[in-house]
Amino acid sequence: MNMLRIFFCLLLSVPLYLLAQPSPVYEQSVGLEVGAHNGNRRISGGSGVTFFELERQDSLESGVGGMSYGILYESRADKIGFTTGVRYLETGYNVAEQAFRNTPQARFSDEVRAQYLSVPFELNFHQSITEKDRVSFMLGIAAQLHLKTVRTRTITEDGELVATEELPNDPDTDFRSPIVSLNTGIAFDRKLGEDWALKIQPNFQFFLQGNLQAQNNQTNRNYYQVGVRVVIKRFFGVNL
Repeated sequence: MNMLRIFFCLLLSVPLYLLAQPSPVYEQSVGLEVGAHNGNRRISGGSGVTFFELERQDSLESGVGGMSYGILYESRADKIGFTTGVRYLETGYNVAEQAFRNTPQARFSDEVRAQYLSVPFELNFHQSITEKDRVSFMLGIAAQLHLKTVRTRTITEDGELVATEELPNDPDTDFRSPIVSLNTGIAFDRKLGEDWALKIQPNFQFFLQGNLQAQNNQTNRNYYQVGVRVVIKRFFGVNL
């Protein structure tokens, strides 16, 4: 009889335990995103580019700050979800000041800015902290469609600015498009009410392919960015 009572107590406790668990969260949202990052690149070269030339070029180049803007759709089903949409991304690098070969008193420096339209698909792994505060880990990929790349040259002579000009792209330059990237980050969400939330996401993005179609006689660069994105999003899903 005692064993039977214990069995019924355990049987009744199961639905009570399930009822006490938090309800699964189902949400859908659209959001406006703005991001700032420090961009840089990993340089490589074809078989026709010497190791000395790669090292020399790498020593002259440095990262550049950039921005991104996006319109995103996000879906969440309990602890897992995804993000997609479209982003505008500007990234690139700087080339340090150096002398012209024929006129050493004149010097030049370049800034390279590449613009892409990015289509992401990112998985989000969610964890609720409180009713309003949530964190998530993001891992995904994106396809970058090349819009344009601009090289701006600044020329000085004896320390005085002489000219700033936009250089035309070499007609033999073949920009790669699309380029696949790996995206990852950690986000903090704060609900601002029933329908709105603010998300802050430190993130890292690495282009898995070079910015140019591979050729033996040219250098190539895999862009990457480390930055922070801020998203204002509006919910239109429901909590189940």
